[in-house]
Formats: sequence, structure tokens, C-alpha cells
Amino acid sequence: MTIHGKNENYFTTSEAAEYLSLAEETVRVYVKRNLLKPAKRIGRSHLFTQSECDRYKLFKRPVGQKKEKNS
Repeated sequence: MTIHGKNENYFTTSEAAEYLSLAEETVRVYVKRNLLKPAKRIGRSHLFTQSECDRYKLFKRPVGQKKEKNS
């Protein structure tokens, strides 16, 4: 069940996994490795913004790392 916020859609871990074509456990590992940043935590569950999932899909790099320039 995707949650629609005021300006953003939120995905549960399973929805984010499906959106990113990853296994749920992979999403959990990526959170621990700071490759994906959850927007909110509710109990033991995470919510991810669609924009964060899109960032990962486009760049597939950790949060805060700059894209390397090709010389």
C-alpha cells in the first residue's frame, strides 16, 4: 500500500523492493550500508520516498557520494 503524502509518495520496504527490482532483504542491507536512505521509521519498518528510490535507480550510488567525472 503506497502512502501518498502531501508532496511525495512513500513506499514500504516491500514496495520499494518491487519498485527497485530488488529483494526485500537487499533493501534492508542497503539501508544498513547507507545505499538507500529511508524517510521514516515506524517501529521496525521503514518508509522510503519515491524520490529516494528514483535517486537510487538513476545513480546506484550511496547517499552523499558525488558522481565521478570521466576524464
